[in-house]
Amino acid sequence: MVLTGPGLNEWKTGVPFIYDVYGLAEPTLGNEPALLAEVLGVTWEQRRSDYRGEYFQAQGPSPIGGRLVLQSNDLRDETGDYLQLPDFPDHRFLLFVNKSQQPDEVRQRLAGLPQWAFLRRRELD
Repeated sequence: MVLTGPGLNEWKTGVPFIYDVYGLAEPTLGNEPALLAEVLGVTWEQRRSDYRGEYFQAQGPSPIGGRLVLQSNDLRDETGDYLQLPDFPDHRFLLFVNKSQQPDEVRQRLAGLPQWAFLRRRELD
């Protein structure tokens, strides 16, 4: 076994890392962070970065594992406005579920929030 990279603290075992993305096609986020927190069993911390702008990151160990980030698909940099995921322009907000140990359980939990559409899954070794 080898360490996959600095700061990742995960062992490469031949099991792919799964990266899922869900999208919300509403003009505002409204009460969605609270609804997501309830169904996913997480607590959100609001953050700001030059890259993502205002966003939410799940804090502490999640019952579903991995890293959860909720952010706008509409971003801006020194060159102007752009979409984080241009293949999904109708989805104004994105939920990234990265390296969850139970990605299919996340999908089942989000089935109770039909406004959140499953957009894609990527598996990386």
